[in-house]
Amino acid sequence: MSTSTKAPTIQSRTQRIGDAIVRTILRSRLHSLLSKRLVIVTVSGRKTGREYANPVGYAEHEGHLLIGTAATWRHNLIPGFPVRIRLRGTDIQADHEVITDEPRAATLYREILTQNPTHGRFAKIHLNPDGTVNLPALRTALSHGTAIVRLRPR
Repeated sequence: MSTSTKAPTIQSRTQRIGDAIVRTILRSRLHSLLSKRLVIVTVSGRKTGREYANPVGYAEHEGHLLIGTAATWRHNLIPGFPVRIRLRGTDIQADHEVITDEPRAATLYREILTQNPTHGRFAKIHLNPDGTVNLPALRTALSHGTAIVRLRPR
């Protein structure tokens, strides 16, 4: 075993197993159990060409799907090329935009956290008592790689 190879952690194995179960449900006739809050985003690796189907939480805002994420799959989105998503049991294409600037992220994260407060615990971003996004928490998350992927289904 080379020194650059890392053994998978129990958490990453658990995550992979959980993702596989969620993908199976979202691709089945039982998708309605999860598809009101979860979508599968399928991207191709830029170097390997391998497909990665990522179940992710989303919020809806002005005809778009908003995904707050620090995961690396978003780096495989190619500007100008649509991404394949499975939304409510149907495979469709969606245009995408990755948003990392604080002012737009603050506006959109308010929508994400309002619709999915649980996401805030994972992202370590929360709303202030007045309903605005806590900017220091957002700033920290953005500096550690968090972004918003905005999808516009075709």
